Amino acid sequence: MTKSNTILITGGAGFIGANLVHTLLPLKLGTIHILTEKNTNRWRLNNVLSSIHVHEVDLADFAAVKKLIQTIKPSTIFHLASFGGLPDQQDSMTIYNVNFYGTVNLLTACKEVGFECFINTGSSSEYGMKEKPMSEDNILEPISDYGVAKAAATQFCLKEALFNKLPVYTIRPFSVYGDYEMVGRLIPTIFLNALLNKPINLSYPYYVRDFIYIKDMVNLYIELARQKPQGPYIYNGGTGIQSTIQDVMTTIEQFFSIPLNVYWGQSTPRPWEPKAWQADTSQAAIVLNWEARYSLQEGLQTTFAWFKQNRGLYEQMRSNISAAIIEQASI
Repeated sequence: MTKSNTILITGGAGFIGANLVHTLLPLKLGTIHILTEKNTNRWRLNNVLSSIHVHEVDLADFAAVKKLIQTIKPSTIFHLASFGGLPDQQDSMTIYNVNFYGTVNLLTACKEVGFECFINTGSSSEYGMKEKPMSEDNILEPISDYGVAKAAATQFCLKEALFNKLPVYTIRPFSVYGDYEMVGRLIPTIFLNALLNKPINLSYPYYVRDFIYIKDMVNLYIELARQKPQGPYIYNGGTGIQSTIQDVMTTIEQFFSIPLNVYWGQSTPRPWEPKAWQADTSQAAIVLNWEARYSLQEGLQTTFAWFKQNRGLYEQMRSNISAAIIEQASI
C-alpha cells in the first residue's frame, strides 16, 4: 500500500475487518471505507466511526456494488465479508450469494475502475478433511456449503489473477482469536465465564485447530497488500502448529489463581470433527517473509489482558445469545 490510498474493507465491522481498521488507521495510509450489511452492529468500531466512511450495501446487488465502487474508486480492497462460518448461519442460498456471487460482483466492479490490490478472504474449510498440514496446492475437498462457496470464490479470484494478470490474492485464515472476537466463540466464552465464576461448558478436549492470534492475521493482510507479489496468489493464515481445545483450556487456567469450573462433553460429538487441522505456512514465509509471531501462550495472555479491560462489551451481548450457540463455541 502507498500513501493516498483509498482503502475498502468489506465486512469491516466484523472480527478480522474491525481489527484491520484499528491497525490501519494509525498508519495513515489512506482514506478508509468499510462496507457492511444494513443494520449491522458496529460495536467494534464505536470509537473510530468518525474517522472512517461506512457504506451499507448488499454484495449480492451488483448495481449497488458497482455504484459504490465507481464512487469511491478504491485502490486497495480487503474483502472480508462472509456468511456461513457461524453455527446459526445455515441458509445455503445466502451462503452462496454472499461468499461466491458477492465476491464475483465486487471484483467485477473493481476491475472496471482499476485497483492496485484485491485480497479475498477464503477459509481453511476449503480444504476439507486432511491428515497432514494443509498446503495451498492441496486438492480442495470441502464438506460444507460454506467451504464449497469459499472454494468457488477463491478459484474465481485465482482465474482473474492468472488469466487477466491482476493483483488478486486470497488468504485462507485458520482459527483466528483475539481482541473483539465474537461473543459465543470458544475463547471469549471461557474468559467471560471464568471472570464471572460461572461453569464453562465445552465440547471435547481432543478437538484440534490451528489457532492464530488476530494481530498476526492482520499483519498478513497488510504485508500481502504491501508486497503484491507476482504469484503465488493464495496464502494460508495460520501458525503451523496444531493445538487441542484442552491445550487452550490448560493455558488459560494459568491466568487464574483458582480452579475453573470446566465441564466437557456438553454437546453432541460431530462425526466430521477432524483429527488434524494445521496450516502449512511455508509459502507465506518464503514469498512474503511472514510468519505468526505470537505463540498460543502469548496470544491468549495478550487477549486476556484486552478482555479484562473490555469485558463489559461481552457481558451486555451475552444476555442476547442463545445457550445453543455458546455450547458450540469450541469450533
